[in-house]
Amino acid sequence: MRRQLQEFQVRAANRLRSGQGRKLVIRVVPNAKASAMSVKDDDSPEIESNVEVIQTSMASPKKRGGLSGLWLFWLTLLLGLGGTVAGAFFWLATIPPQANCKNISPIAPETDRLFCAQQAAETGKLDKLLEAITFVQTLPPDHSLYSQARGMMEEWSKSILGFAQAKFDEGDLAGAIAIARKIPSASPFHPQVKERMQQWQLEWRRGEEISKKFHVALKEQKWFEASQLIQNLSALNSPYWDDELIEQHVDRMSLERDAWQQLEEARNFADRKTSENLAQAIALAGKVDSKSYVKPKAQADRNLWSQELLKIAAERFQKEDYDGALTAAKLVPSDASVYTEAQDWIKLGRSYVIAQRDNIFSFLEAKAGVRDISPKSPLYQNAKDTAETWANNLQDLVHMHYAETIANFAQPLAFQVAINQASAIAPQRPGRLQAQTLIAHWRKQIQQIEDRTALLSATQLATPGTLESLKAAVTEASKIKQGQPLRIEAQTYIAQWNKKVQTMEDQPILDLAKGLATQGNLKAAVEAAQKISPGRALYPEAQAALTEWVTQIQTTEDMPILDAAVALAAEGRLTGAINKASEIRYGRALYGEAQGAIARWEAERNAIWEARRRAAEAEASQTEDFSESDFQSQDSN
Repeated sequence: MRRQLQEFQVRAANRLRSGQGRKLVIRVVPNAKASAMSVKDDDSPEIESNVEVIQTSMASPKKRGGLSGLWLFWLTLLLGLGGTVAGAFFWLATIPPQANCKNISPIAPETDRLFCAQQAAETGKLDKLLEAITFVQTLPPDHSLYSQARGMMEEWSKSILGFAQAKFDEGDLAGAIAIARKIPSASPFHPQVKERMQQWQLEWRRGEEISKKFHVALKEQKWFEASQLIQNLSALNSPYWDDELIEQHVDRMSLERDAWQQLEEARNFADRKTSENLAQAIALAGKVDSKSYVKPKAQADRNLWSQELLKIAAERFQKEDYDGALTAAKLVPSDASVYTEAQDWIKLGRSYVIAQRDNIFSFLEAKAGVRDISPKSPLYQNAKDTAETWANNLQDLVHMHYAETIANFAQPLAFQVAINQASAIAPQRPGRLQAQTLIAHWRKQIQQIEDRTALLSATQLATPGTLESLKAAVTEASKIKQGQPLRIEAQTYIAQWNKKVQTMEDQPILDLAKGLATQGNLKAAVEAAQKISPGRALYPEAQAALTEWVTQIQTTEDMPILDAAVALAAEGRLTGAINKASEIRYGRALYGEAQGAIARWEAERNAIWEARRRAAEAEASQTEDFSESDFQSQDSN
């Protein structure tokens, strides 16, 4: 009985605590059998308390007539009312104090713990609801609060399921099921929870199946089928699939279509196979959204086009177009599979460009540029050979630099040292050609110095101007052979000195011939002049004199023949004159004059013969005419 009273006090206290601004109203029931106490809000309807009705047996006074009976009635009523009020105040004074739910003890009475569980559940928070249900699970079925607690558990389970449903509506199936599974199987609402989870799983499987087919359609570019599948999602009874997922799928289809369009446009550029168009194709394919299914294909194409760029770079490199090779390799993007190889091509090409400066520092830089190409690179062997080439070029350049420095002293010994240094460059080395060129130049310098010495010696020998000194000078200068630097200059001096020598040797002969000619002995003069050989210094002068003398001789010899021919012509004997003049042979002094006369005489003779022919023809014509007329006369007779 005491325990029930305490439970009653707890329930009453809870109701009193749950509202503020309430006042206690004690109402006397006119019914003599019961009286009750109720709590009423100023603004809310009356709520009957569970206070047990205090029954008061009051006997109806018998009307004995008169004032004493009425007085006794009112006195009894006042005494009963006073007792009721006193009992109510006593009950209020004995209500237990409110439990401290912030620091509730595990050993606190179940009434206090249930009260705190209810208060926590009223916050509407998931963790508080779960705590409340956990407490209720601990109550044994025979507990006086068990029935009331199960009712609370059902309401709290519904609230928890609401949290789970919200998770499912957000697209978190695992989260929804995890929350729903926290509702204990002892809950009166558990069958509905289990049914709801099965609905979620079925709905989710349907949505996932449609979504899977949708993504397959996107991968295969079946846009119409994908649109139909989006419509199928709207048939699902879930805000997540019907609203959010549909919008996501529409956006994804738009993204995929744009991505395919970008890739097709990029492929059109790449079909032209030029480095510029390949670079444009790579850039356009790189803009394909990374979340699209097209992205792997776009990246594969970018890798393929990057390989094409490297082929172009290799072709240009083979043609020694190093700047062009660099340009093509630089177009390979950093995310391409051959990017590292492209960087190696750039290093190799830049090395060759730098090496073209052809100095010590450029070869040092070029060699360093290819040194860090990895042994795993396809260009490693090329880079290794190139580095070796630059090292050899550097070594050759050092030799050449030293040789050129020594050669600047411009002395035969210095030139010879320079030649020895340059000769150390092997025939297979790139600097061999330059070395040989400089060696030839330095040898020419040595020879020129030697030739200058010989020529200077020759000119010193020729200074006296005597026949012997001039011949000695010619002999000395003749030591400068064909192909030597001062050969032409030496030959010029030799020609001058030879002319002087020949003049000194042939002048007496020419003077003798002229003296004989003056004396009239032309034949002896000719014989003397013929002793001067062709190519000698006085040969032209001797030939001129000799020609004059021969002309005089031939004229003297042929003039009688020409005179005889003229005489015959004067007599009219033109044929005899022509034959006589023909005796003068070709090359003789009077040959031209004779041929002129022959031409005149032949013309005269031809004219005479023509006149005679015409006269004969005329005479023959007259004779023929006379004969014909005479015949006609005889015929008429």
